[in-house]
Amino acid sequence: MDNAQKAIMVGVGLFITIIIIAAVMLITGMGQELITGGQTQVSNISASLQAQLTSDFDNSTITGAQVVSAIKRYYQDENMILNLNGKEYGKISATGYTSNSSYYTVDKVATNNNPTSIGGLSSPTDANYVPSTRKYNAKLIKISGTDNVVGIYFTPASN
Repeated sequence: MDNAQKAIMVGVGLFITIIIIAAVMLITGMGQELITGGQTQVSNISASLQAQLTSDFDNSTITGAQVVSAIKRYYQDENMILNLNGKEYGKISATGYTSNSSYYTVDKVATNNNPTSIGGLSSPTDANYVPSTRKYNAKLIKISGTDNVVGIYFTPASN
């Protein structure tokens, strides 16, 4: 009887262990699904917010003061390319610019190891000076094959 009682106790312990392991696996699987869904939502919200922040520059004509303000606002942003007359400001740069009717596309985005200084944008004696009343065309920069906005491209407007 003593051996039978021990065998039943071992069997019950083994059964409880299996139930606990199954419950942990079920909870872990549900947690993974929640995490994946949350990451997707955060990514979508980030893309939507970026599009809202840059909508003012979507194929529009703006003043030099707005150009300087935009460059100063996004200069430290690690997700924005700022291109003014072919000079890249900010923390990232791009290669393979292609102009479309309302935006630019780029082939590749990388860390900008040599960004143009923003110090001369407001200084009339600097080569990078942007007159506050001059008109500029602003177009968004997107990665080729996607609608992901990664920057703003400014060029002087023709009079």
